[in-house]
Amino acid sequence: MKLRKTAVLLVAFLMMLFCIPVTVFADDAVQQTTEAEVKTYSDGSFTYAYVDGGVALYSCDTSMLAVNLPDESNGRKVVEISDAAFYQCSKLEYVKFGRYIKKIGSYAFQGCSSLKTLVIPDTVEEIGEYAFGSCTQLKDLTLPKKLKTIPEGMCFECIMLENLNFPETLESIGLSAFYNCNLLNPPSFPEGLQKIGDYAFAFCYAVMKAELPETVTEVGSAVYYGCINITEFTVPKQLEKMGTLMFMGCSNLAEYKVEDGNPTYTEKDGVLYKDDMKTLYAYPAGKTDVNFTVPEGVTVIYDAAFFSALHLEEVLFPSTLQYIGAGAFEYCSALKQVYLPEGVEIIYENAFADCTNLMDVHLPETLKGVGNYAFYTCPALKEITIPKNCKSIGDYAFGYIDSGEKDDNGNPVSKKIEGFQQHGTVDISRILFISLGVLVSAVIIFFLIKIIRKNQMTSEEHEAIVQADIKAEDAQYVNILDEIEKPGQNSEEQKKNT
Repeated sequence: MKLRKTAVLLVAFLMMLFCIPVTVFADDAVQQTTEAEVKTYSDGSFTYAYVDGGVALYSCDTSMLAVNLPDESNGRKVVEISDAAFYQCSKLEYVKFGRYIKKIGSYAFQGCSSLKTLVIPDTVEEIGEYAFGSCTQLKDLTLPKKLKTIPEGMCFECIMLENLNFPETLESIGLSAFYNCNLLNPPSFPEGLQKIGDYAFAFCYAVMKAELPETVTEVGSAVYYGCINITEFTVPKQLEKMGTLMFMGCSNLAEYKVEDGNPTYTEKDGVLYKDDMKTLYAYPAGKTDVNFTVPEGVTVIYDAAFFSALHLEEVLFPSTLQYIGAGAFEYCSALKQVYLPEGVEIIYENAFADCTNLMDVHLPETLKGVGNYAFYTCPALKEITIPKNCKSIGDYAFGYIDSGEKDDNGNPVSKKIEGFQQHGTVDISRILFISLGVLVSAVIIFFLIKIIRKNQMTSEEHEAIVQADIKAEDAQYVNILDEIEKPGQNSEEQKKNT
């Protein structure tokens, strides 16, 4: 059967989401250029390759315990450590770098599981992706003073990393850079930092605060996923783009704040909004209120906005509401009833999935479509009436739960809820639903996320749809997206007319 899809990042235990973006750590993932293609030589201890400006340390004996890298070899400066040069040197405990090293290649020390301390000289200007990934005993890392970019996966799963410095020149932190660094409570970010990638600090349980400098303009999805000690977050003045589920699993996050002057986001009662309060963007999962009223004027509840808000028992919706995003109320296990007002047109994928105490749902006559798995695994919901104007209901939208079994491919098998009744019919039995938001920009995601992300758009595709001027009255019905006005389109047109 089709795999259960979701537009939110059920990382690791579900959706990434997200789900952590990784590069596959296998020998075939760190293919070096063969020595037949590169002019190399050996001095008995290391193999070197000729590069611009000198030589690169190309490979070594994987049984080495300690390494003192030379400043020069064969009359040339050693300026580079090649990709995967010390890959899986699991016995290596000590490295001293030469004076002229400018670049450390991708996977250079990946899997050096006995390394405990690394001091990168200030001559280094570039570090490749996953350079120190899975150095599981690495505790202290000193980065060069002029480094501008921390690359993707630089310290991926360095589970013992505690001490780290951020150079004052730092401008960006890459995808999964410190993923699963369980003991790391990173230092303050320098002014000048502009971008933080998806999952950059996911599962860094020791993180106490999420304080970003005013210079940050873009933050990815699930950046602080699982950082349970974070209690509040302030959106900086210049932050214009913030990924979905940035604080997924942050069960103690009780409040969002927004610095004065931010042009994109607004805060009210600790809840985050955008688009001049027309989009409810994020509700803090640690907020202990059992009731919440969505303000009048809100037209969109964003993807995963209330994800895992475990305390919520009742949500009152405004008459202005039109769209409920993918995974918007997923895992709101205390939610008991949902009464959607007239005006709501689309309920996207997984919107109310795993709301295990949800017993009563009222759907409005204005409803045009319900996404795949929208009310999946809601075992207390025994009956639903489909409005006559609804044109589509997605796969397993109502009346199904996980059976606990798996098919031949290892995928979960769904089963129908005993006694469930669905009243009403639709014109078309299936439709492709597209998430309101774009979750991640990564290409490769942890295996669960790869399942999820295959049904998602790229940021370019999403932007093209949002900006498209689609007029429902002139369109012939091909799918539901041809008949609805896209979230945010009205506001854009109003701006043009003012």
